[in-house]
Amino acid sequence: MNNKIKISLFVLLIIGIIGINILYKNKSNTPRPKSNLAIMIDENGDGNYTSSTSIPIGSYVLNEEKTVCENGGKVKSYNNSTGQIGFSFLGSDRCSLYFEKVEKPTISNVSLNGNNLSASFNSKKSLCCYAITTSTSEPSDWTNINGSSYTLNTSLTNSGTYYLWLKDSYGNVTKYRDGIVVNISKGWETILLNNGNGAATVENAKSYIEGKGTPDFNTISTTNDGMYAAEDDLGKSYYFRGAVDNNWVEFGKDSSGSDIYWRIIRINGDGSIRMIYSGTTAPTSNTAVVMTGKGTQINEATYAYNEEYDKTEYVGYMYTIGEQHGYGTSSIAKNQIDEWYKKTTMNTDNSIKKLVSDQPFCGDRSVTLDTSVTPGEISDWQSSGVYYDYGAFIRLSKNKNPTLICPTSSDKFTVSALNGNGVLTHPIGLITADEMAMAGGSANTGNTEYYLYTNQYNWSISPIYYSSSRANEFTIKDTGRLGNYRVNNTTAADTVGIRPVINLSKDVILTGDGTYNNIYTVS
Repeated sequence: MNNKIKISLFVLLIIGIIGINILYKNKSNTPRPKSNLAIMIDENGDGNYTSSTSIPIGSYVLNEEKTVCENGGKVKSYNNSTGQIGFSFLGSDRCSLYFEKVEKPTISNVSLNGNNLSASFNSKKSLCCYAITTSTSEPSDWTNINGSSYTLNTSLTNSGTYYLWLKDSYGNVTKYRDGIVVNISKGWETILLNNGNGAATVENAKSYIEGKGTPDFNTISTTNDGMYAAEDDLGKSYYFRGAVDNNWVEFGKDSSGSDIYWRIIRINGDGSIRMIYSGTTAPTSNTAVVMTGKGTQINEATYAYNEEYDKTEYVGYMYTIGEQHGYGTSSIAKNQIDEWYKKTTMNTDNSIKKLVSDQPFCGDRSVTLDTSVTPGEISDWQSSGVYYDYGAFIRLSKNKNPTLICPTSSDKFTVSALNGNGVLTHPIGLITADEMAMAGGSANTGNTEYYLYTNQYNWSISPIYYSSSRANEFTIKDTGRLGNYRVNNTTAADTVGIRPVINLSKDVILTGDGTYNNIYTVS
């Protein structure tokens, strides 16, 4: 009988405990009577609270630091959509609730300049983060910021419609009212539009330029002929010719930290942009077309092209004795270019380096023993005691027919073997003699009016001929005429300078119009 009584008492005890827990749970989720609540609201965000008889609904937050309940009670939750408060305590503890009205953060002064987006962010409270999306859906990835104000400056890299979002530390989200429509032209597109006779589209600009046909390469170009089109190894190329004044680019810094200026030679067939060094002096109205002096050469210095001259191979940008297309030894010209390049930001700054493209430099070493025969490969190659005319000599001095197509794939000097011979250390080289002619030069006549003229001698990457014991390279002479120099002539070492050539990526964006007072800048 005693066991039955004990069991009955135990069951009653369990039922009692469960009942108390249910009562506690019900009481903890039951809103407090308003008589037990002191409701204080800051409507202006200035720290001044006024008493209210109702819990606010809308853009309000509960100030958890100020809010307090007697006897250790706590506020569990606040739903600003319904005005409901959740509590966690027993009894009739009194609570003082502090609410603050929160205005959504604001986005203002939105401006788009080319591909550069700027905006002002502000909030009466602290900011959390922002996002730029191409979707109207609220983003999940945010960029963190802090403070109550922030100025956005960023570059957009693709055309499209963008949406700007801002969030404060309370989680309030603002989306800028309009989508931001961005039409970003790639650098090559910008160049074409600026030289398309007012064309509104890139295709129309191409049509205008291609419609000009092929210029007469028997004559020099002394006026601003704009751009022409020709095929290259990558597709359709568009090149500048004559006294052009809108092919200036500022890009990179040299070892002293000085800005480097370039002249655009052409748009390559894949959209990359080929440029020739023009020094560290910005152009002015007086030098908008022609800039002269040794300052247009790296190190303001002159160099021999190679150490020796008595073998045919010394015409090579790189060469191997006994081979028509060898790469075993670098020329003096290449070594000087590499030494200069590796100290520039084009090599030391990854954000600049990634904008440089690896495109072929055609050091064409096709040859002929007979000027009536098309230059090509020589089966019985001789290092001396012969007379070789190289391909560029036949094209420019005999036929007046320059080309942008490299006749020999093994002479396409590149870093990667994917698009050339893969033997370069850095993606930099020299201009070809064909490009000199297409720019407005001639092997017969001087020209002091076209954009390549500097009143200096400059090396090209193109061999011209080997005569018994003398290797010769094409140059631009101080008269602007295409000429030649023996590769290690003592006079050449004291006379001929180096103007390196690089290629910008087809994806770069150019800001400006290429004139002396609005030089293209690269991003």
